[in-house]
Amino acid sequence: IPRPSNSFILYRSHQHSAIASLYGHLPAMSNSAISKIASMMWQAEDPRVKARFAAKAEQTKLEHLMRHPDYKFKPK
Repeated sequence: IPRPSNSFILYRSHQHSAIASLYGHLPAMSNSAISKIASMMWQAEDPRVKARFAAKAEQTKLEHLMRHPDYKFKPK
């Protein structure tokens, strides 16, 4: 069972296609590179946008808890 996504992961997923379409013509545009760009965007993002994604992350966490009440994170 995967862990629920945090606010940055939700933001990165939301921005992925926009970043890929802007920079996708570059041969080195890997998922790692997209994550680095998303990270820079996240750091510069307006606190209201961050709060919106934090609320989505909290909702995702609650939904995950309801679906998997006995879930405990076990790192490999």
